[in-house]
Amino acid sequence: MKKNSIKLSEVTTYKFGGYCDNFFDVDDESINSEVNFNIKDQELLVLGNGSNLVFSDEGYKGTIVKPNINFIKLKDSNSILSLGASTYLPDIARFSKNNSIASLEWLIGIPGSVGGAVSMNAGAYGYEFADHIKSVKIYDIKSNKIEIKDKDYFEFSYRTAKNLDNKIILSVDLHVEKGNSQEIQKKISENLKRRKDTQPAGVYNAGSVFKNPKEGSAGFFIENAGLKGFSIEGVEVSQKHANFFVARKGSKAQSLFELTNYVKNEVFNKFDITLEEEIIFVGNFS
Repeated sequence: MKKNSIKLSEVTTYKFGGYCDNFFDVDDESINSEVNFNIKDQELLVLGNGSNLVFSDEGYKGTIVKPNINFIKLKDSNSILSLGASTYLPDIARFSKNNSIASLEWLIGIPGSVGGAVSMNAGAYGYEFADHIKSVKIYDIKSNKIEIKDKDYFEFSYRTAKNLDNKIILSVDLHVEKGNSQEIQKKISENLKRRKDTQPAGVYNAGSVFKNPKEGSAGFFIENAGLKGFSIEGVEVSQKHANFFVARKGSKAQSLFELTNYVKNEVFNKFDITLEEEIIFVGNFS
């Protein structure tokens, strides 16, 4: 493990954010008593692939921990898939095809990591990451212990997991079943095409900005509020999918923050629906 000073725009998909001088890389699962984070004086944040976080242009004065634990292993007669916290989700879908593992092909288009998929209970096409989880290995910063918790401990719900404060996800074990590699490849191709047809590519974004409310699709309400293409200083509601906001190179995190709040207010005024952010703003926003 090592401490760095890093520009946060380099570790997030939106490419926003100033500097953090207390940035720690955790390179393996053996994190233990040699680690001593001062969580009393500095707010601590665990960073995955940076696909759902937006850091302030002013940077972050607290402590950031980024696990770099990347592995995919089959075990227990191929009934358990063990994954490192920083493993890229599309790589798991490809592994599932190569090893005939069913029901993980939906991960192909999600630009996140395993740790983030646990903490946000990532989902698509009717699946949720929690559907597959057997157990999660965590490092508890307060107790300075590595623990293995079963699925129920996290009380998963839509895009949410509980009991993760002051904990670092190290690895995850999934229940898996045998599938047909040709069928898996077909579903992967269909999912990639669907995403290509409906979501913006080749521009800075962080996936869905808002969670879907119980009344329906967030994108539907944003589009029907007449907001497709609306922009604030280089950050725009995508013309392709209204629940994706895209940013031009050089735009600011503050502009995204302002656009998010504007869209949220417009949807509430027109439909009396309060949208809840899926992306997380970190640091000083006004």
